[in-house]
Amino acid sequence: MRVGPIDEALTRELRRSVLRPHQAPGDPLPGDDLPSGVHIGAVDDDGTVVGTCFVYPDECAWLPDARGAWHLRQMATSPDRRGQGVGAAVLGAAVAHVRAQGAPVVWCHARETAVSFYARHGFRGHGEIFIDREHPVPHLRMWRDLREPEPGTTSSEG
Repeated sequence: MRVGPIDEALTRELRRSVLRPHQAPGDPLPGDDLPSGVHIGAVDDDGTVVGTCFVYPDECAWLPDARGAWHLRQMATSPDRRGQGVGAAVLGAAVAHVRAQGAPVVWCHARETAVSFYARHGFRGHGEIFIDREHPVPHLRMWRDLREPEPGTTSSEG
């Protein structure tokens, strides 16, 4: 499996089927038209996209001092590949990309069912669960400070 930036068109069907199954195949999805958006994909050896997300520069409303923040959206993993590290690899590549851009923070609206996944990867919750206006799924605002060491590592400074 290789993971990295990918053409958004190659990720559309996975994002649609996992996150917005009520939409017709081929329908545009939020973010497809963002020129600053970077789509990350996990691609199997046979060329099948099995995981994806996208990130783009977007200030975080609840962290106004974190100028230059990036927004993570539409994280999706093929149902038959869940629990195999695909989501972790995609998220890791997205965080690495955002960090390389010098962003202090990456943030998202995590589906309630994915909150523990993001927490395992260093994200913190903000506020209470809410219903997103785009679709009626419970979400939690979450963010990760990229100025801190990676989760599970220790700083050599002291």
